[in-house]
Amino acid sequence: MENSKNTTVPNVEQVNNFVALSKINVNGHTEKKGKFTYLSWAFAVAEAMKADPQASWNFRDPMIFSDGTMMVQCDVIMFGKSIYMFLPVMNNMNKAIQNPNAFDVNSAMMRCLVKGIAAHGLGLYIYAGEDLPEEEKQAQQNQNHQQSGQQQKTLDQRYQDALKSIANAKNPSTLDKAIDTFGPTKFNDAIQKACQARADQMGWSPTPPPQNQSQQNNQRHH
Repeated sequence: MENSKNTTVPNVEQVNNFVALSKINVNGHTEKKGKFTYLSWAFAVAEAMKADPQASWNFRDPMIFSDGTMMVQCDVIMFGKSIYMFLPVMNNMNKAIQNPNAFDVNSAMMRCLVKGIAAHGLGLYIYAGEDLPEEEKQAQQNQNHQQSGQQQKTLDQRYQDALKSIANAKNPSTLDKAIDTFGPTKFNDAIQKACQARADQMGWSPTPPPQNQSQQNNQRHH
């Protein structure tokens, strides 16, 4: 029974640590180089050490290919778990560099370290091409839906108010205004019918077609 508990608790802790790191918004610590976004290695290391003071990493010997390009390799150990990552030595266009110099190799090593830390959760969404952590993205989507719902509710209310105005209209201009307001909306047909009913009730003449439509008809005749 004790062995069962000992194997279960670490697994739960690993999942929780990953979730906690993946919720951190790292956008204020990124920079754009070319078309790509990079997370500051200093920030990534600082957050990793805050989350796990025992965190460590080591770089393996780079792999060198026949065309002169190079692959750096890094193992990042956090929460007792080691994750291996590798990264080509690249320029800002994500093209492998032939015969890279020391600065190029150093930059690739730091980016590989950040990539390894990201595999533990921190800033992983950047590598998925996302702008926000999943939790914040979901919250933002919910807010957008709420705002959309509020706008729709406002339009519904305006529609109800317009029906009352049409029913009590004292002159045709009220009907024209209602038609212009709701023409591009889902209430267009209902507004048209309500206006026609009020116009028939009051004995108003049908509204002449817009000038541009009359001109188009005249052009056709010519």
